[in-house]
Amino acid sequence: MTEPDSTARTQYAQRVERRIRFLQTLKDAGLGLYLPADEQARQHSFDQLARMTARQRELPQLSADDLSKAAEAFRTHIDAMQGALPHDVQYKNRIRRNW
Repeated sequence: MTEPDSTARTQYAQRVERRIRFLQTLKDAGLGLYLPADEQARQHSFDQLARMTARQRELPQLSADDLSKAAEAFRTHIDAMQGALPHDVQYKNRIRRNW
């Protein structure tokens, strides 16, 4: 692993952690993010969020595994926020979980 590659991955991981801390702050405030009802659209949104978090110069140095780990981390935290949404939104999303 080259030094710039390692630096890009480290900076990206730190940026993802900052975004997750922000999402946690929103959750603690009782807020949630609306997700698309379709599972494919939902997954596309998480993948896009992971890609958009990276800077343009970092993208060539990040592996698909780095991006998928970030997308899964975003998914975990945003899914946890769904309990803050009204029940009709949860029903519309076909999310039937015991929050």
